[in-house]
Amino acid sequence: MTNEMVLRWLPFAFPLFFAAMWLLSTTMIGLMSGWFGLQQWYADDGNEEPLLKLRGQTGLMGRMGARLNGMLTLGACRSGLSLRVPRFFAPFQKPLLIPWGEIKAEESKSFFTPMVKLSLGDRGTLKVSASSWSRLIAAARPATEATLPSTPAIGSGSVARGLFFEWLVITVLVGALVTVPARLAGGGSGGLPLALGVAIPAIIVAIAQLIRFAKLS
Repeated sequence: MTNEMVLRWLPFAFPLFFAAMWLLSTTMIGLMSGWFGLQQWYADDGNEEPLLKLRGQTGLMGRMGARLNGMLTLGACRSGLSLRVPRFFAPFQKPLLIPWGEIKAEESKSFFTPMVKLSLGDRGTLKVSASSWSRLIAAARPATEATLPSTPAIGSGSVARGLFFEWLVITVLVGALVTVPARLAGGGSGGLPLALGVAIPAIIVAIAQLIRFAKLS
C-alpha cells in the first residue's frame, strides 16, 4: 500500500521539488550577489529607455563573487546604468538603475582576465568586461550631462594574455586529472597517453577561450 501511494504521488512531488529547488537557488543568487540590497535603493521604475542594451552579459557581482553567466542585460541610460536579469533566473530580483554619479570604475581581474570593477554606490560591486563598459559609457556620453565614471584603459592585448594564462592553467590541471588516474588504474602502461590526455582538454579549452575573447574584446 505504501509503495502504491509513493508511485501515485511521485508525478506531483517531483515538479514541486524541482520548483522548490529552483526558487531556493535563484534566491541564493540574489543574496550572494547583493541584488536584494541594491534594489532597495536603486529599483528601476521603467520610465527611462536605455540608449544601448547589451544582452547576454557575464558578470561577477557582490563581495562573494556570484557569477551571473550570460544572464545580465546591461543598459546605458541618460541617468545611470541599468541592470536586469531574466525573470526565469531571478523571479524576485527587480531591475536596477544605478545613477552615474554613484558608480566608480577601476581596473580589476577575474582569474587572469582583465575586467572593470564597478562600485555601486558603496552598496555593491559588479565586474564586467572592459569592452562592454566602454560601449556603455560611449553610448551615454553624448546624451547626458552627468559626470560619467572613468573607463580604465584595458586593451585587447591584455585580455588575450589573461585568457592565454587561464588556458594554460586549466589545460595543465585538466590534463593531470585525466591522465594521472588513468595511468594509475592501468598500471602505468595501459593508461591514456599523456600527449592525448593533454591535447584533448587543451583544444576544448582553447575553443572556449577564443569564444570568450570574441565576446570580451
